[in-house]
Amino acid sequence: MTITTSESVSTDTGQVERKPLLSGPAILMMNLGFFGVQFSFGLTQSAVSPLFLLIGAKPEQLPILNLAGPVTGLVIQPLIGAISDRTWHPRWGRRRPFVTGGAILCSIILAAFPFVGVLWLGVICFWLLDAGNNTSMEPYRAFISDRLPRSQLARGFLTQSMFTGAGAVLANLSLFFLQKVPALEKTAGNGVPYWMYVCFFIGTVCILVTVLIAMARTTELTPSDEDLEEMRSGPKGVGGFVSDIRDAVKTMPKAMHKIGIVFVFQWYAMFIYWQFLAVSLGETVFKATPEQGGSAWDRAIAWSGLENGAYNFVTMVSAMFLVGFAQRIGAKRVHAIALGLAAGALIWLANIHSQYLALVPMIGVGIFWASAVGIPYLMVASMVPAKRTGVYMGILNMMIVVPMLIETVTFGWIFKHLLDNKGSNAITLAGVLMAIGALAMLWVDPPEEDDESPIVPLGHHRAITVYDKVVVGSDGTPTSLHTVRHAAEVAHAAHARLVVVTAYREGDPSTAPSPSQGSRRHLYGDEAARKALEKSVTSVTRDRVRYIEQRLVRGEPAQALLDTVGSDPASVIVVGNRGLGAAEGHLLGSVPREVVKNAVCDVIIVQTSALDEDRVLGEQLAKAPAGRAGSVKGSAPGGG
Repeated sequence: MTITTSESVSTDTGQVERKPLLSGPAILMMNLGFFGVQFSFGLTQSAVSPLFLLIGAKPEQLPILNLAGPVTGLVIQPLIGAISDRTWHPRWGRRRPFVTGGAILCSIILAAFPFVGVLWLGVICFWLLDAGNNTSMEPYRAFISDRLPRSQLARGFLTQSMFTGAGAVLANLSLFFLQKVPALEKTAGNGVPYWMYVCFFIGTVCILVTVLIAMARTTELTPSDEDLEEMRSGPKGVGGFVSDIRDAVKTMPKAMHKIGIVFVFQWYAMFIYWQFLAVSLGETVFKATPEQGGSAWDRAIAWSGLENGAYNFVTMVSAMFLVGFAQRIGAKRVHAIALGLAAGALIWLANIHSQYLALVPMIGVGIFWASAVGIPYLMVASMVPAKRTGVYMGILNMMIVVPMLIETVTFGWIFKHLLDNKGSNAITLAGVLMAIGALAMLWVDPPEEDDESPIVPLGHHRAITVYDKVVVGSDGTPTSLHTVRHAAEVAHAAHARLVVVTAYREGDPSTAPSPSQGSRRHLYGDEAARKALEKSVTSVTRDRVRYIEQRLVRGEPAQALLDTVGSDPASVIVVGNRGLGAAEGHLLGSVPREVVKNAVCDVIIVQTSALDEDRVLGEQLAKAPAGRAGSVKGSAPGGG
């Protein structure tokens, strides 16, 4: 039998303020807005280029018409990130004003975009839409890093990737299915079909509702007095923020430079894919071109939406596994594998003539996308100073948009003069660039030890240095409380959950057998166990532990600790080297010996044999009420 209670423990730590652990539903709610933001991004990826073609653009003009994305990302994201780092309002917070303001701008432009009938006005709307998207995105990623302790960062960015995939799935599926609704097949006076109007209207509602709910339901942590003073004394005005960005670039970790090398190839390739997927499918599958138009070209546009929806669905599923793989074999290898899968998928896609078979390569693209939108941001969040997360997230995005910017000003000429104006050739080139990116990722040397991410290593497998859970056993005796206090310090340093376990045997404490010399003592009865657990928890609420979980377990102490950890290698068990009653001369008592032998996680051994065991036991028995001394027949699960 196991009884578990969980509670947040308030602490009085003066100026020291720790980030509290959040529950699973709270992390989901915090990330909900990514669903709406990515719906908007999904429309810019899948619908804007076809919409440009509908209102008079030529295929070779698509790269230059998509200049809005990289330029706004290059300017707005690092600038907004730097400004948000130095912003605080008691009511509105630090990041929330930017996330909310960007979402409102996006919703307005999404509602107006399909009414556009001339190309230059469509380009202006696209610039404004990308400005809104970029204003929301990077402060939102910094918001996740601000709010979560390091032990929950991986889960937070994983949840973000899942919502990112879900938003893009809905955006692209809406392009596909709404196109098949008979009532929406007709076109408006500007040549845009009514089903595209509905897609943009859905995006308007999605981004506005999800972002507003997420921001209203999630509060930001109040900065310390020192942080507030630093914000007030920091540089002001655009020039000051530009200087802040420049200083951050000069001092950024070496690992970020190495990531940038790979980004040159992968993002140039991804921009080609987004711009020319519909053109490629039109040539190879539907035998249609944008110049010809007609129902075949409409089907190519719709199927490109389904293709993007398929890879985002794969992203949503595979994101759950990639962080774990990165912790085991290194993010460098995981991302190289993902790039290799995308390379093969795109080259194959350019040579497929069946619309249904063309969905299969999206598995490789989806796995790559799960890596691209999650792992780099997690690495950066875990390797840069927390107070400068916003500006570094913006700098990471600069590494993304610079290759896109280069693509927009160079690829039009390449498409026309070197690729014979064929979309399938463009997709093939994108696959080749992905393959070069995969090789570049393998070429990147692992960073120095002090530059490595402790949560997701870049180069190779490393021991886990941040624990999710610290497990310690206690029966309330001074020896076990000494171990519990050590465990509380470990939990505080790792921002982890402290789990205090008390194991006991059935029986009446007053009639329990006396232990023989050198044998382990036991707790008898759940009442005695509850009191011991209460005493143990009370002893650490004065310490700096934010979250304590209490467990009463009927059974043997060592097995209780092992069962509490289960198969989670990110936990740590804290045990004393010898508990009360351990055999003389033994370096380890029976409980720590069994735990060390069978644990799948790290085990910390606390020196308890240096305590005067006879004295502390005598004091404990002297304080026990008459007739209840038998209830102290215990050795903590963390003792011997």
